[in-house]
Amino acid sequence: MGRRRFPRRPVQRLPLDPRSARLARRYLRVEPWASPARLAALLTLTTVDIVDRSAPTLPIWIVVWLGVIVSSTPRLNGVLPRQSPYRTAAGDLRVPDVPIEVAKQWVEQNPGVIPTVEPDPRPRSRRWYATSSAVLLISAIVLFTVLANNGREDSLLVRAAVLSLFFVGIATASRMLPRGYIRVGHDDS
Repeated sequence: MGRRRFPRRPVQRLPLDPRSARLARRYLRVEPWASPARLAALLTLTTVDIVDRSAPTLPIWIVVWLGVIVSSTPRLNGVLPRQSPYRTAAGDLRVPDVPIEVAKQWVEQNPGVIPTVEPDPRPRSRRWYATSSAVLLISAIVLFTVLANNGREDSLLVRAAVLSLFFVGIATASRMLPRGYIRVGHDDS
């Protein structure tokens, strides 16, 4: 175990113009900390709202939501280029959305490059998605049953949390399917 809290990934140098490079560096520097900070701000505000109903929450809600929205903009937070390479769990290097002409040039110049039309692999195994979706769906069903039978008037926030658990469980279960399996469109076949 090393001294670093977060393990470093192998460095991948990309030829970017100065503006894109600046936004990519900002994204890599800020994003690991910005998302937890936004979540903490929203959770703190929600906790204060639930605990102390007399607090003037509408102006505070507006300020926090505007802060979250502004801090999520790519100009402030940075953004990675659309074709950023990444390593899969198997260690393969993938470059998404490469035009066919460029892919043919890479194959000709580098014998180790293997072009593929397979969709990107999921970051976790199908078993992980099945287990986590089952836990989320069972939690939503149990919470719904408890809330329906406890005889009290429950907060709208609690009901929204149960509904959110259910929909997140459905979304997680759908990730067990391969990418492109469910298509929405008008095909002749």
